[in-house]
Amino acid sequence: MKTINITLTIGLITVLFISSCENINDITNNDTFRIEFSDGTFITENHISFYDSSTHLLFMKVNMALNESVTDFDLLVNGSRIFEGVIHRCELSTPPPSPHYISNCFLYADDIIELGFYGESGDMRNNKEIIDAFKNNGLLRNGISMKIDNAEIITRGNHSEITCTISLKNNDNINYYVPDPDKMGDLDFNYYTGGLLLKNKETSVTYPMRWTASNPDWENITINDLSVLEAGSEISFSFECSDYNKMEPGNYSARLRYSGVIPRTHNLDTEQSNGRIWVGNIYATFENIIVE
Repeated sequence: MKTINITLTIGLITVLFISSCENINDITNNDTFRIEFSDGTFITENHISFYDSSTHLLFMKVNMALNESVTDFDLLVNGSRIFEGVIHRCELSTPPPSPHYISNCFLYADDIIELGFYGESGDMRNNKEIIDAFKNNGLLRNGISMKIDNAEIITRGNHSEITCTISLKNNDNINYYVPDPDKMGDLDFNYYTGGLLLKNKETSVTYPMRWTASNPDWENITINDLSVLEAGSEISFSFECSDYNKMEPGNYSARLRYSGVIPRTHNLDTEQSNGRIWVGNIYATFENIIVE
C-alpha cells in the first residue's frame, strides 16, 4: 500500500494527509472532479466514497489529519474551475473572507469534508457540472430533504409554546437512521437541534429557544434515539417546546435546523446492518404563523 499526503490549511499553510492505495503522483489532470490546494496537492473522485448533495459533505475513503497551513483551493470539473474558496480556521469568530470555504476542523469526522458556503446568493456547491460529475462516477447521493408541515404558537401567561410537525424524505436508495423526537423526547430533541427560531415579520424581533431547562444528557445520542427512514420513503414527526419568551401578536416565520449524528462525538458506527446513520444538517422554513 502506498501513501498519499495531501495539503490543506490552518493559517498561512496547512497540510492534509490522506492515506490511500494510490499514489498522488499516479493521478493525472484528467480526473473528472478535483479539488486543488494552493500548494499544488489535490484530491479527486478516486479518494471519495460519495458526495451528499443535501448537506454538501464529501465522504472520503480514508481518514485525514491537519498539520500546518495553506490558504485556498480551486474546485474543478473536467479541468475547468467551477469555484474557488479559502481554508477557514474554525477557531476564528469572524466569517470566512470568501463565500466558499473548507474548515480546517473536520467537525463531523476525520473522513468527512464539508464544502461550506457563507453568503446570501451565488452558492455553487451543487452546480450542474459538479452534480453531473459525481452522478457519472456513481458517487452522488441526494440525502434527506425536510419540510415544516405546520407550526403553531400558543401564548401561556409570560411565555409562549410551540408545536411543530415536520416531514423527512429519503431521496436515496439506502436506509438512513435519523433522530426521532418521539424516542429522544421533546426536550432532548429541541436541545439537540437548537429548536425553532421564530421571527416577527413586522418588527423583525427574533425569538430563539431560551435553554432554561436543566438537561445535561441531551447530547448523548444512542442508536435507541434513532428511527429508520427507509429508502425512498417519508416520515413525519411532531414535537413541542414551551421554552420561549412571550411573543407579541403578529405574523411570524419559523426556521429549523435538523441535525444528524456527529460521528466524532458519538460512539456510533455510521454503517449499520440495516442502513447508514445519517450525518449532516438540513434546514427548513415555515411562513405566516399568526399570533393573535
